[in-house]
Amino acid sequence: MIYLSQLLQWNRVTNLTSITDPQKIVIKHFVDSLTALAATAFPFQAVVIDIGAGAGFPGLPLKIVRDDLRLVLIEPIKKKCSFLTSITGLLKLGDVSIFPGSLRQYVDQIKHSAADIMVLRALRFDEIKEQAEVLLNKRGKIILYRTQMIGADSAPSGFMIESQKLFSLPMNQGNRVICILTKSVRV
Repeated sequence: MIYLSQLLQWNRVTNLTSITDPQKIVIKHFVDSLTALAATAFPFQAVVIDIGAGAGFPGLPLKIVRDDLRLVLIEPIKKKCSFLTSITGLLKLGDVSIFPGSLRQYVDQIKHSAADIMVLRALRFDEIKEQAEVLLNKRGKIILYRTQMIGADSAPSGFMIESQKLFSLPMNQGNRVICILTKSVRV
């Protein structure tokens, strides 16, 4: 509830979400973010990188439910980074780092975390594919939050579809497809 109230308060000044109805925020942001936990296993203390974190979805709800996760929020817009810093402090979330820049800038750092899991909700995968190949551990996963399934023959080159799971959001708020990608194994 703290997260929701802060999101609504900050959203008056900083455009964090176009959804302003609290009930719809709960369903379309919080519940939606958590669908990944029902779609795939998250290893204990996994490094999860949320690319284009915005107002913290899906990374922060995942962290709230799974406190053991080590979360990296990558967000290039400074006002959104200010919100992320504020809300992680208010919620007393440990093992959360916020990178104020692009994914390319994060990868170009001398020291950066490799990802066990990368989550991508508001961006297209082809925009970050090159950096994802560098950041993702050998056995890591990319979780794409989508509205439609990816065709079996449409997996991005260098990756394979491990699974796809369709969810219906509560109160007829639409569908969500969680698509899990892994690096293709070259023999």
